Amino acid sequence: MDEGLKISVLVVDDNHINRLLIHKILKRWSADADFAENGIEAVHKIETNSNYNVVLMDIHMPEMGGIEATRVIRSKPEPYFQQLPIIALTASVLSEQMEEIYKVGMNDYIQKPFEPKALFDKLSKYQTP
Repeated sequence: MDEGLKISVLVVDDNHINRLLIHKILKRWSADADFAENGIEAVHKIETNSNYNVVLMDIHMPEMGGIEATRVIRSKPEPYFQQLPIIALTASVLSEQMEEIYKVGMNDYIQKPFEPKALFDKLSKYQTP
């Protein structure tokens, strides 16, 4: 697991401690990381950069949550916005929330708190070749 990840990740989480923790983990794997504090900021970064391999999207955030942000991203017609892998970061795995996650076009989820290996396994699927 200490091998590197050739990946650019946008981490969207309103919790500063969560962002620091994920940053530390991604840095250990030599992954590129960028951060947003809410869905509005995430949508803006994705629209302007279009170079992320995957997005880790918290579900519950002020201003705009992960579900709404994913809806906005998926509503754009360009292939990048349709195909960008979005992984939900969620503290609860309620069946209705899981339905919502997949219905809006998220690709996967990871439950907080997560094991670094679980995150590594999910992210490694989306590396650049």
